[in-house]
Amino acid sequence: MPNKEAKYKVLKDIFGHNDFRALQEDGIDTVLENRDLLMILPTGGGKSLVYQLPTLIKDGISIVVSPLIALMQDQIASLKAQQISADMISSAQSRDDVEEIIQKARNGELKFLYLSPERLNTHSTLNLLRTLNINFFVVDEAHCISQWGHEFRDDYRALGNLKANFPDTAICAFTATSTNHVTDDIVRELRLRDPKVLKGKIFRKNIFISAERRITNGYAQLQSFLTRHKDESGIIYVSSRKKAEDVSVYLNLQGHKALPYHAGLPQHVRENNFKIFVNDNVNIMVATIAFGMGIDKSDIRFVAHLSLPKSQENYYQEIGRAGRDGEDSETLLLFNAADMVLQKRFLNDISNPEYKEHLDAKIDGIYKFATSEICFHKQLAEYFDDTLEDCKDRCDNCQQSDVSRQDISKESQMILSAIYKTEQSFGKNYIIDVLRGSKEQKLLANDAEKLSVYNIGTHLSKKEWFVVLERLLELKVLHIGEFSVLKLTDIAIKVLKGQMSINIKSSRLEVSSPKEKKVKQKEDFEYDENLFEMLRTKRATLAKELGVPAYIIFGDKTLKYLASEKPFDKASMLKVNGVGEKKFEQYGEEFLCVIN
Repeated sequence: MPNKEAKYKVLKDIFGHNDFRALQEDGIDTVLENRDLLMILPTGGGKSLVYQLPTLIKDGISIVVSPLIALMQDQIASLKAQQISADMISSAQSRDDVEEIIQKARNGELKFLYLSPERLNTHSTLNLLRTLNINFFVVDEAHCISQWGHEFRDDYRALGNLKANFPDTAICAFTATSTNHVTDDIVRELRLRDPKVLKGKIFRKNIFISAERRITNGYAQLQSFLTRHKDESGIIYVSSRKKAEDVSVYLNLQGHKALPYHAGLPQHVRENNFKIFVNDNVNIMVATIAFGMGIDKSDIRFVAHLSLPKSQENYYQEIGRAGRDGEDSETLLLFNAADMVLQKRFLNDISNPEYKEHLDAKIDGIYKFATSEICFHKQLAEYFDDTLEDCKDRCDNCQQSDVSRQDISKESQMILSAIYKTEQSFGKNYIIDVLRGSKEQKLLANDAEKLSVYNIGTHLSKKEWFVVLERLLELKVLHIGEFSVLKLTDIAIKVLKGQMSINIKSSRLEVSSPKEKKVKQKEDFEYDENLFEMLRTKRATLAKELGVPAYIIFGDKTLKYLASEKPFDKASMLKVNGVGEKKFEQYGEEFLCVIN
């Protein structure tokens, strides 16, 4: 295995970094040892470097299996910009193009060959791979192999045959999201042998998470959010193709630059819209879930959802597209209960009852996440079997000083009394109907109208009572027993006796409007902001001339380092984190001219 000096030389000269991020060096060493690897690292954690750097040290070619053509094109463009030989074989290419790439691979002219799982699973591709000097396989977005993951794809299942066809070649699998259940599934389905499993922390401190109940179509809330992100890149996720078109039109009428992206668009239009966005010719992509897996655009400053995602996995993947460069970014989730009903309607076509129940629980989970007052980052960490203290100031729920609260102790006592007097034998709807004096036949048949708690809660709507119930569940005053029956806990006695008060964020009951959020954090170093803007202008000009996305030249963080340290020659510029020999050869003198 190469010594430490060799690894750090490639890290600096080719990739421009002075140090490895958390777990990167462990992962690289595992690849260099020809050992199977499963790496679970949040978006922006630097997964691609873990397989790209070893490939440049090892002999042979690396085969990268990736689920989307746009994702492969993006990564190949980034590698080629660093003068690293990479190509792909896909259905979008002509036969002549494919033959040319095959010849390059056989001649040893490629370090990376990207394939979709569908392409890899053909006899012709397997026969081709047997003629190549493969150093290891890379399975990107590995969660797609698990039916318990959130983006399961049948074609990924066949990747389990890699070990049968290439028993002596290591497999390195990567994903940003994986529960313990999904992790076990990935290892089993890929037939990994004694793999090194590296799992990073879920918490991404540069992302601020906020959630609000959507008012009508949410456009006014979205506009307020976008005022904090003028001329910045962002993604807005919507629930349907039509919504993607409508919101895109609305934003352009409001003076924003936006494009839609969804599976209903012709492929060439989708690819063109993607290219326009990553090249910074529009700021906002309005998209369905068809967009974004593995997107490598590092300077996305915000992600907004105009409705509930399908699960916490989907949500974490989607917000993870913000702030890949480590800079402060913001997310907004707008939702209401109707979103949950719509998501559950999509489950009707699923025939497997166990899988259907699994997806149903995920929808319930994302709704509880959105409505809860527990730290959003902590909830995500616990979902992915990680542990985390409250983030303190990186989400809505932890910015308590900015939040109006309302005492609901009286309402809590009403609910607990109703549950007690109905002998802890019913679920949410029944208890709320008792409190609101419903004339439902089931209640009357049980003589519910004779209870002292019958009809004492008409001051709250049914929806508001549901919110109060959710608050009691998250505080563990209640728990849900078998058959969804509500049960009292020991804490409930304290609430009933008035020994413990219960309060709630007013916004959950739609009592007051949410206050303006303070989400920007100052850099931990000083930099010349005027010089930073001049460097951004130079980067934009170069990107346009070269026909590449701006972030491929230098990320915003590197430009801020340059604006802080103000290097005056090659030697001083190479000391800046983010600048390597390759990057200096390509762009260094241009940026030195601006600084000097």
